[in-house]
Amino acid sequence: MATNSRTIDLHTHTVFSDGALSPGELVQKAKNIGLAAISITDHDNIDGLEEGIRAGKKLGIEVVPGVEITSYPNTTQEFHFLGFFINWKNKSFQKTLKSFQEERRKRAEKVINNLNSLGYKIDFGDLGVLARGTIVQPHIAWLVINNTQNKDRLIRDFGKIPTTGDFIVKYLIPGAPAYEPRETIAPKEAIELIHAVRGIAILAHPCWSLAKKQEGEIIFNEDYLSNLIKFGLDGLEVYAHRETQEDTKLCVEHFEKICQKENLLISGGSDYHGFGSAGKALGFTDFYLKVSYEVLEDLKSKI
Repeated sequence: MATNSRTIDLHTHTVFSDGALSPGELVQKAKNIGLAAISITDHDNIDGLEEGIRAGKKLGIEVVPGVEITSYPNTTQEFHFLGFFINWKNKSFQKTLKSFQEERRKRAEKVINNLNSLGYKIDFGDLGVLARGTIVQPHIAWLVINNTQNKDRLIRDFGKIPTTGDFIVKYLIPGAPAYEPRETIAPKEAIELIHAVRGIAILAHPCWSLAKKQEGEIIFNEDYLSNLIKFGLDGLEVYAHRETQEDTKLCVEHFEKICQKENLLISGGSDYHGFGSAGKALGFTDFYLKVSYEVLEDLKSKI
């Protein structure tokens, strides 16, 4: 990784998806910890970009307009694509994102019905209060976990009160008991959507979507990556985290080599939420990993 002392975070979320902070608060936090730049990448949502960019200009923080789009190549696999430098004011693009948000709402109703059938107490009305923008899995998991009526059931299921990440893995991912698919777009279409608004398409956290841990060992599987490259994928979020520093270093080194071999761009970010999720602290302040400003400079050179 480059050693530039100016650091950035190109994967963050706000209240407009599953983040805890408003765009302005997020930019202020970036200022407070000394970041040079961030990208706001809410799920299927660009509603926080105007406020975030305005705050960035006021506070001297570079804010890259972004978005995170989910795509399912099949019934068991999920890819998230980060779009950077997008023309987020494009009306057709905004309309498409609204349709994605509506499909998430429909899916959430079905998931909540499934959880009710499994004995968990959760009400769709409460979800509407919690989710200011795009409804995502952490919202549902958080409501279940923080409902005292579910305490005994959760302890029976998990041996303790689980994290939102634990609950999502057991109940909400493809193949899990409460999972429901939703209408979405294929990976090729997701990449084309980002390119249609002049964005750079980056595969988020390949250390999860192209790798898994079996019997204590990280197993890489890039079988689908060649397809993504054919579809026009611009790069990988190489600087992303696994559970441990050791596993993260292994993944970073692996995907750095992949990017070099395939002439792909490199990005990096904490996946910060500040809300019950698997993301790290903004700017990786709680982790060894840091992302140099040179990463952003390389991305800009390809615009």
